[in-house]
Amino acid sequence: MTASAFFPNPQGSLSKALSRPGQLSKVGPQSPRPVELLGSLTVTGGSDLTAKDAALSELLISSAYEGERSMNSETMSIPMAFILRYLGEETRRDHVRSSLNRLKSTLVSFRVGDEEYQDVALLNGWVRKTQSEDSVFFSLPEPIRAVMSDRAHYAYVELAALPTMSSTYSSRIYRRLVAAVSESGKRWEPGSDNALTIETTPEEVASWASFPRLRDGRLHVGKLRERVLAGLAADFAAVQAFSFSMSTFVGSGRGRPLERIVFRLELSAPSQYKTRLVYSADHMRFVGGGDRKDLRVNSSVWMRAQQQFRISGRRLMSHRDWFELWLAAVEEMETGIPLTRESEMRVFRGEGLRTKIDLLGADQAAWGFCAEEADVPDIALRKDLTKLGAEAREARKSRIGAKGLPAAEAVVDDAPELPSKDDNSSGAHDTDFDEASEVHLTVDAALTPQEQDDMVFSPLAGFEFLGNDPKKIIVHFRRKGISDTYVREAHPTEDCIVALLKLLGGHIEGVQEYRK
Repeated sequence: MTASAFFPNPQGSLSKALSRPGQLSKVGPQSPRPVELLGSLTVTGGSDLTAKDAALSELLISSAYEGERSMNSETMSIPMAFILRYLGEETRRDHVRSSLNRLKSTLVSFRVGDEEYQDVALLNGWVRKTQSEDSVFFSLPEPIRAVMSDRAHYAYVELAALPTMSSTYSSRIYRRLVAAVSESGKRWEPGSDNALTIETTPEEVASWASFPRLRDGRLHVGKLRERVLAGLAADFAAVQAFSFSMSTFVGSGRGRPLERIVFRLELSAPSQYKTRLVYSADHMRFVGGGDRKDLRVNSSVWMRAQQQFRISGRRLMSHRDWFELWLAAVEEMETGIPLTRESEMRVFRGEGLRTKIDLLGADQAAWGFCAEEADVPDIALRKDLTKLGAEAREARKSRIGAKGLPAAEAVVDDAPELPSKDDNSSGAHDTDFDEASEVHLTVDAALTPQEQDDMVFSPLAGFEFLGNDPKKIIVHFRRKGISDTYVREAHPTEDCIVALLKLLGGHIEGVQEYRK
């Protein structure tokens, strides 16, 4: 029996990113590559490639993979308009044609396991232009298609970062670093040491970059410094998966030769697209709220943040918590009044946040903000967070009113209020756990009655609470369209509530609410 091929999904739609101007950095598409291809591919002959040539090559491979994961088709196509948009405003059709010609004459070699493929033509391609069509048609060599379609060990390349690089050497080293991160198995964890150091030599870096040697085979280290190493930090500035820094170490011999190079990669939180969304579209009708056009964030961001991020020292953050935290940061940005002394040191706060919104769009900026708070909490630990959230919500209403948000674009303002026995109940965000006498939970409306009993009420009935203060655990649910509640008297600690939520898994909508 043979194992079926594994086809990882691209992250972010390439066609959506290139269908209109200004979307590439905001969508931030990422394409999977076999680590073998990233880690071993070298240029062995043909034309001297530019950085734009290297970016175009990666775009064509990504387009082919997005169109057909099995990569069985010998010929694929991509609109010329997509290529021009991808490579940048200064790129013209003639530039693309010249780039294709250089790529067609380029030979590469790479290893896959015990097999080595030598002098493989990178691609074949041509332009077809009619009255109704202007497209690039291309075919990838069989060895590359085979590797792309039948390897389980993948890493992701960020397509938006590649056209910003000034040197093809940078893009080659970038691919090696992406492979190294994947092979290390290291993953971003909030509050942890998220740095990966890679120690190497000038000879190895030259090999990674396919940097040319002198006629006698020796490496000119001075030229390597000037033409490769000097530009790496600037060329990696648009990379989102990690921030890059580099240290060089010279020896003590004559001329103090360069002996060691240490790359330091500070890993970033995973992309929101890599956080699986387990909620239905129906749930998201009640998440977040409308805002000014440039500040609107897709509701799925808050749902994914609830799943992905935990903040030490706080109870589980609901989608609504993350949304209000974001609103507080946006109000800080709009007013210019810092909420904390750390504001100016943060990437996604104040004017830095405005820059990120302009560059990446509100969705990715909001995700970056959540990741930064999860890694090193700041605003999230303020004791007056409830007040900040309320003030930020009022400011948002003013923004919407000032811009005259059309009714058709309005979003349901907040998560629905839970049914309450007491009309004077103040809600979750007005009461801390210690002050609360009730803990409210809402069962996923999609569960059948039997699933409610098996997955929620039976585990809750058998759960042991270890606190001293009495509180009511009130569970809201619906059966046959009728709202009902289940009440259990208990003595919980807040840790007990967190443990209970973990036990009940995804069968509770949102997060717990504390009421007096």
